[in-house]
Amino acid sequence: MDSPLLSSFEKKALKEFNRDLAQMLRVAKNTDKYYARSDSNLDIYLDKYASLVDVFNKKYKGIELKVSKKIYEINLHLFLNEKSIHDCFANSASKIVGLQSIGRSKFGTVGVSDTVAFTNEIEKAKDTLYITYYSPETGNANIFLHYDKKEKKIELVYSEEEIINEPSPEFQLAAFYALGQGYDKKIDIQGASSNFGFSYVPHHTEKAEYFRKFDPHIAE
Repeated sequence: MDSPLLSSFEKKALKEFNRDLAQMLRVAKNTDKYYARSDSNLDIYLDKYASLVDVFNKKYKGIELKVSKKIYEINLHLFLNEKSIHDCFANSASKIVGLQSIGRSKFGTVGVSDTVAFTNEIEKAKDTLYITYYSPETGNANIFLHYDKKEKKIELVYSEEEIINEPSPEFQLAAFYALGQGYDKKIDIQGASSNFGFSYVPHHTEKAEYFRKFDPHIAE
């Protein structure tokens, strides 16, 4: 993968982060199934799951995974170690190849070619930012950033399918922060998660579900 944003990182480190993140999503998806049906072993799996998230966060200092529980599901959130939308865009998102447009409330509001309007849009962005990229090989790709007032960090609202796809802007952004502050090579996420015993389940997210996450009218 030829990414200027990630050019300073070793390919081995990027591959390891990709495997670790995919493993976290795999465990999250299967734990959610136990949660949805109130499995008799639910408490055991939730405790293991919480411990695994803690291990991941200790390994990668620049990002933070956090679990939220709803009535019928659990969600795994990913926070970037940035304190503002503007800083996140300037330090990382703007450096991903193929930047096409941004918007404070929806995708495609202002194109990168309109310099004045583009600058004004990013300067006014506070709580949310919708970013679109284009690649001749893969077409359009989107990133949605949300400032979480409670965490005081930027949440990357991700698609499970996109974020473990190395060329994708979502993966590039997550990897940049995960590896940018260094990581603990001694921590073995694969080994720590092996006691869950889940068989591998590929991550395929329906397009409708993917874009639903970016709907500004979804309940906050």
